[in-house]
Formats: sequence, structure tokens, C-alpha cells
Amino acid sequence: MKTILILDDEEVIREAFSAYFEDRLWITIKAESAEGALDLLEKKSPDAAVVDIRLPGMSGGEFIGEALLLKPKMVFVICTGSPEYIVPVELRGEERVSKYIFKKPLTKLFDLESELLQLIAGIEKEKQEK
Repeated sequence: MKTILILDDEEVIREAFSAYFEDRLWITIKAESAEGALDLLEKKSPDAAVVDIRLPGMSGGEFIGEALLLKPKMVFVICTGSPEYIVPVELRGEERVSKYIFKKPLTKLFDLESELLQLIAGIEKEKQEK
């Protein structure tokens, strides 16, 4: 079973994503702030994260930057309600961060899950080649 961190400050979204992934046999971990999510990463090692960008305090982009250093096997997908958002330069080209930005409201969670699974498979393949 894969484990996913759902980082979003909106409880309704955290719960909806969590319900979907639990139905798909993922273990879910939820956080409403980037700081809280970083605290969780000290104890847990999720395979993947769905990250909102606009968060109180530290942004989702800043969280991803920190988490990339803490968890070298973790992959990230950005899911935001900000229509103008583009991936910051420092995260572009990072193979563990999806090149796709999922926009809220998201109705096709299967597409989000598929992207996560592809990213995880890429990391596992790279690990086997070393």
C-alpha cells in the first residue's frame, strides 16, 4: 500500500481527497499547513503528496522545496485554485515534482492518482538502475 500526504488548508478538500485515496487503498496523512506537514514528515515517510499552493504561513512551493530535501523518494503533485500559478523556477525540472498543475475544483481524481503513480514508478525504476 502506498501512503499519501494531503496538504490543503481547506478541510472539505482534504477530506474529499482522503476519501478517494482511501477507497483506492492508499494510506492517507492529512495536514492543513506546510509547517504541520513538515512536522509529520519527521515521523512519517509518505510515497507522495498532493500540495495546495496558497497556505497560511509557508507556501506549498516552499513546503515542496523543504520536503524534497527531507524525503528523497517522495513525489509531489500541485493542486491549486490559483488559475495564474506557474511552477517556480527552482522546482521546474525536478523529476519528483509533476509537470502538470491540477486546478481546483478537481473532478477527475483518477488523473491525479495516475500522475502520482507514474512519478512513483519513475523513482522506483531509477532506484533499481543504480
